[in-house]
Amino acid sequence: MLNFLRPTLVRRVVLALMMAFFIAWLLLLAVIFIEAVDPAVTDKSIQEVGQGLGASLARLDNAGEARAVAAATSEQIERLYRTYDIPALMLIQLNDQDGTRLYSSPAAGPALPDGSLGALTTARVNGRSFRVFKGTAGRWTVTVAGSRVDDSFLLMSITRDLVYYLLIAFPCILLPVWIAVSRGMRPLRQMSKRIAARGTDDMSPTGVDPIYAELTPLAGALDRLLAQLREKIAREHGFVQDAAHELRTPMAVISAQAHVLAVEPELEGRREAQRHLDQAIGRGSHLIAQLLALARVDSTRVGDTSTIDVAHLVRHELARSAPTAMENGIELALEAPERLPFTLEVHAFQSILNNLLDNALRYAHAGANIGVELARENGYLTLAVADDGPGIAEPDRAHIFERFYRARSQDKTGSGLGLAIVKQATLRMNGTVTLTPGPGGRGCRFVVRIATPP
Repeated sequence: MLNFLRPTLVRRVVLALMMAFFIAWLLLLAVIFIEAVDPAVTDKSIQEVGQGLGASLARLDNAGEARAVAAATSEQIERLYRTYDIPALMLIQLNDQDGTRLYSSPAAGPALPDGSLGALTTARVNGRSFRVFKGTAGRWTVTVAGSRVDDSFLLMSITRDLVYYLLIAFPCILLPVWIAVSRGMRPLRQMSKRIAARGTDDMSPTGVDPIYAELTPLAGALDRLLAQLREKIAREHGFVQDAAHELRTPMAVISAQAHVLAVEPELEGRREAQRHLDQAIGRGSHLIAQLLALARVDSTRVGDTSTIDVAHLVRHELARSAPTAMENGIELALEAPERLPFTLEVHAFQSILNNLLDNALRYAHAGANIGVELARENGYLTLAVADDGPGIAEPDRAHIFERFYRARSQDKTGSGLGLAIVKQATLRMNGTVTLTPGPGGRGCRFVVRIATPP
């Protein structure tokens, strides 16, 4: 029962067709009814009866024959009205050229009102309103009076007739439409069966080539979705493998140095092992923190945004990095307005800033300069972090935003995730990140542009 009530495309087409028939029925009913209640239509029918009867009588000279034709015409009209239950009267009166009445419809009473010759007039007969036509045909004078049909009867009669004809036409139109829609849905059902029959790990293209142009976008969208899933799964597999490989090194060092601590009899040797152990633990902790940060910004769910003073946030993060810079003899500089309110995802922006600063502090030499620029231009927030350190070799620049990639020209160790986090966090906020040469053509300058949220 529930499956029957579920909406289907075929049922929707049938309902739309029924609605179209209903609207057509209403329009036809309105048009025909307006025409039927037009007084000119009644006048025309009365005039046509009078002129037709006159044409039949014009060839007759015998009063008896003329009376018989008038009586037969009156009876025929009355029989027609009774057959279709028409609540109206059509009265006929025949006079000769001397004014002698030869025939009058039984319902007419003593006599019909005398109208104007060749014209239609209004008169009352037995308390009812009639339109009266008077005309001559040879030696005969014909008077025809007709009452107006009630509007409600006309409406019911027209409604009944239209429903009858539409009920006949509806199956003749519905059947071809039903067949066409059912056949048109067949490729979609076949596509559904092919996808349902696939294995859970099968992300290959559907291989469906629909014959109908309307299904081509759907097949293309499914193939693109499967391609995205393949890329995502491949990226996740590669990420897990790379993460395991990167964690293996510090874990091996921790294991080795822990063994040295356990067996080394000399104090100096244990201190050296302790130092290596602390470095390995720090490297492992940093790698895990970077992996967690990457997982956060790599999530498809957009985080909460808020409007903050970005200039204040940048000054705060620079203050936290100042001790490290002073320890390594590196000068930090900031060029930013006093206040810069902007709506963004705060955690993602902090990841961008901290990783760019960490990257610059890690690879810049003693005496180097690191400059941070912050501005708002044409609706974009622009953050630039530049240094005059050793820079990145040209062959490495195309890969620096890849996960776990380390430039071959660098001798410092790192997780290889910092710039990947910057890239992903920037994309998460519909921004861009580019690399250009640093001050004086030396070092690096990373420029991040983030659009104002809609």
